[in-house]
Amino acid sequence: MSALAYLTLATLKNRLRGVLRSPVKLLYGVIVIALLAVVVFIGGAGEDGDGSAAPNSQLGAIAVGYFALMFLMTANSGFSTGMSVFKMPDVNFLFAGPFRPLRVLFHGMLNQMATALIMAVVILFQYGWMHTSYGVGFGGLLIFVLGYGLAVFTGQLTAMVIYCLSSGRERVRKALRFAYVAVTALWVLYLGWRALGAESALDGLCDAMVDPIGRLFPVAGWLGAASYEALLGNYAPAALLTLLWAAYSAAIIIVMARADQDYYEDVLQSTETAFLTQAAAKEGRIADTAPKNVSVGKTGLGGGFGASAFYYKHRVENRRSRKWLLSGIELVFIIANLGFAFFVRDTGIVAPLAFAAYLMFFYVATGRLMKEMTKPYVYLVPEPPTKKLLWCLRESAAGYAASALLCFGPMCFYVEAPLASIAAAAVAYFSYAYLFVAGNLVTERVFGGVTVKALVFLFYFIVLILMAAPGVAAAIFASFVLPEWTALLLLAGVNALVTLLGVFLCRNILASAELNI
Repeated sequence: MSALAYLTLATLKNRLRGVLRSPVKLLYGVIVIALLAVVVFIGGAGEDGDGSAAPNSQLGAIAVGYFALMFLMTANSGFSTGMSVFKMPDVNFLFAGPFRPLRVLFHGMLNQMATALIMAVVILFQYGWMHTSYGVGFGGLLIFVLGYGLAVFTGQLTAMVIYCLSSGRERVRKALRFAYVAVTALWVLYLGWRALGAESALDGLCDAMVDPIGRLFPVAGWLGAASYEALLGNYAPAALLTLLWAAYSAAIIIVMARADQDYYEDVLQSTETAFLTQAAAKEGRIADTAPKNVSVGKTGLGGGFGASAFYYKHRVENRRSRKWLLSGIELVFIIANLGFAFFVRDTGIVAPLAFAAYLMFFYVATGRLMKEMTKPYVYLVPEPPTKKLLWCLRESAAGYAASALLCFGPMCFYVEAPLASIAAAAVAYFSYAYLFVAGNLVTERVFGGVTVKALVFLFYFIVLILMAAPGVAAAIFASFVLPEWTALLLLAGVNALVTLLGVFLCRNILASAELNI
């Protein structure tokens, strides 16, 4: 057995032993499996008795669109910091060892593919609505998990190749960026042309994404359409599309190996950046690296005295690090929310609101307040801690309001729900944003000094469920006797009360620091 093969098997064995010997990781795994079992059971219990639900072009469009979103986001990082399939131990030992660069590359790719498949487990929790709406069984869901994992993995490889080819070569970088934008724009224009030319824009768009031209979009079109065809039992086209993906993956691997045999130097920066981010997360810090292109503009805070200076400081930081009022990840989630609402527009506004709140869970934790709490300055200002906390919370209000408006404003034109209900859903969405912020504060207050991040995340997840439960319960009971918009406003009101309670309990969180140094 070669040294690299032994290293791969030994790493896998040690990871399994680590899970079994760590009570926190084991408990976390048991909870995830239990939640998955509940989702599968509820999804199976909700099956229509006539069995009319069946896969259609909408399901294929969802797969292609979601795979395209993840692939494009991952590959785009190759134009900036790059993406690496290596870890710092690889840099310290494998790069310096007597191994051929190509074998080291395959070792890193194999480990990264396993990581991408583990990330795809989140799709399993979508079993309920996919089974009810499209008749997708658990085996079919595993096909989508595999397709998603391969799409993310191929995006990481593409980003690494883009970075290696364009690092220090501005003309090459601009040429690759032009090709990236041109291919994506042509695909989007084709989808729009087909959608506008059909009797139903939704049906035209869905058909276009899985037709012979729409499925030619690199990687995402191939894997998404292959998953859809395999679910329909059309294994010949599924195999052909999978071969296209395999040929593309082999081509970029050959380009990496032939273009620069000594690619170690090219991936060092991206590997170190990823390592520093992971180390910061383990130590309870939020990595806040300066953006590559900083728009300084005017200097000075522009206002503020005492505790209010933090509000103006955060505004200046946001202005210098963003091109828009919202961050890039927030804009991506808004587009995803609008797309999801378009597909379920016949079901009302509750499903889009639930999906939007679900996505919000992934970016609220990285707000300016949480980054500020990892620095000593906010604790040293001689102001009451409650006052400092409230001024820090004020900064995110404009962004959350803009996000709610952009998420639910366009839904007035295509979601089958009263305007009052859509407006109330926007208010509820805004209340969820601060509810999640309060959940972060509660988690930080209880586990601020704990470095076992798996335990912190588990507690954070439980806290959010407990804090969101009163509002959901109140809205469900109110919906039996009150209009939908009234129930949604009640949901927002209960969320506001729970948020105020959480902030009140954590009002002294800025009195003393619990930093992991």
